[in-house]
Parts: sequence; structure tokens; C-alpha cells
Amino acid sequence: MPSQKLENLLNLALAATTGEKEKSQELAVGFSPETRTWELIVKYHGALEKLESAVIHIEPLIFGYAIVTIREDFIDAFAALDEVEYIEKPKSLFFQ
Repeated sequence: MPSQKLENLLNLALAATTGEKEKSQELAVGFSPETRTWELIVKYHGALEKLESAVIHIEPLIFGYAIVTIREDFIDAFAALDEVEYIEKPKSLFFQ
């Protein structure tokens, strides 16, 4: 069952195949297929920086937000942490 801490679009992207991600303009945003890592926006409380490791890079922002680069296979365990409130993937911006 997908985590409720993960944005619906992120849950969809994690369930998508590589081919589906390649065809979509939105599903692959934030994903690096070479390293199988995601760059994600995280809302948290407490000291998230202590989790920095070889598989998780944390760039703290302000007001309890951070940009986290994490291997795809660690996202579920990361989302299960008490400090993590919500995770979403970045969006593409288009100017018209």
C-alpha cells in the first residue's frame, strides 16, 4: 500500500515502469535513471540532517523543508520516519 506521506503523483511515479517515465513529461521529473535516485521536497520536523549518509543527501531549506536526494529503494523507509511529515516530487514549470 502506498504511503500516505507521499504525494499521489510521487506514488504514481514510483509505481511506473522506466518506459512509462520516459514517455511522460511529469513522472520522471526529479528522477535520475543512471543512479536510480530521486530529488524530493520534504516537509519535516526535528533534526533530519542526522540521517545524511551515502544514500541520502539532505539540503535543509527554511521553515521545516528540505531537498532530499535519495536512492529509490530507500524512499519507503525514509517516509516511515517520524520526522518526515510529507514528501513530494518537483514539478516542471512551463512558460506560455
